[in-house]
Amino acid sequence: MQLRTYLRIEGELVSHVTEKVEREVELSALLDEVVRNQPISAGRLPANTRFLVRLGEREAYVLEQPPMRRVIEFHASQRAGSEPATYRLALPYMVFVVGVEAGQIVTLSNFFRTSPIRSIDDQLSHSCLPNTSDDGVVCLGSVRVSGRSVGERIDALIGAFWASRFNQDLHRHPLPFSGGFRSWVSRSRSDPLAALSLQYDPTWRTIRQVVAYMVGAAERDIPDSGVAEPDISESEVVTPIPEADGAEPEGPESDVVTSVPEAEGGDADASAA
Repeated sequence: MQLRTYLRIEGELVSHVTEKVEREVELSALLDEVVRNQPISAGRLPANTRFLVRLGEREAYVLEQPPMRRVIEFHASQRAGSEPATYRLALPYMVFVVGVEAGQIVTLSNFFRTSPIRSIDDQLSHSCLPNTSDDGVVCLGSVRVSGRSVGERIDALIGAFWASRFNQDLHRHPLPFSGGFRSWVSRSRSDPLAALSLQYDPTWRTIRQVVAYMVGAAERDIPDSGVAEPDISESEVVTPIPEADGAEPEGPESDVVTSVPEAEGGDADASAA
């Protein structure tokens, strides 16, 4: 800290000023600090963003999609000439965690929850969808997406995920009931929110722990800020019918449907591994 004295001339008035200087830094250092602590990336945030954590060039986006019925395409056999089946499934809250480095998407994870996110310390459950490892990481295979910003590319990636052709390259985590996909379809037909009443295996990891791993930080260094209350309470959950991201189309229900909407913003050949 230092004192600085100078004369200030304003029109015909001259003032003798003494000011206290707490700290001095170079302008370039100040600008670097502002950039490092900027709370959001350039461009708009991806849809359904709940948290964004940045550490240097690394970022972790936490997205939450509400419970709804979605159409997925699953290729259960690797035999030549075999055809995939398409299922309409009721899903719980879907939590996606996207890792970004230097503006490039490097990893995608997905998890289940039976209630909306209320804290960065909320626990996650294993996803029972195909092509997701038990640590939540999604096998992206040949997925390629484009966009003018990170937010647009993440939106396209999530759309490509739902429109992909799932297979058995990674065995999915077991369902909390027997009967496989057809039993899942049956439960989904009778109750669009059936997935909220099931007990999924917990991962024993919180959102904070997953995010800390993605950005290479200690858990204590992940801020609590950015927590947003859900728009609707659990008791008021409704099942929307999105238009083009793999969600349930309008029309009569059946065990197997004939088409899956293309991923919004993704390449037509996007597929899971």
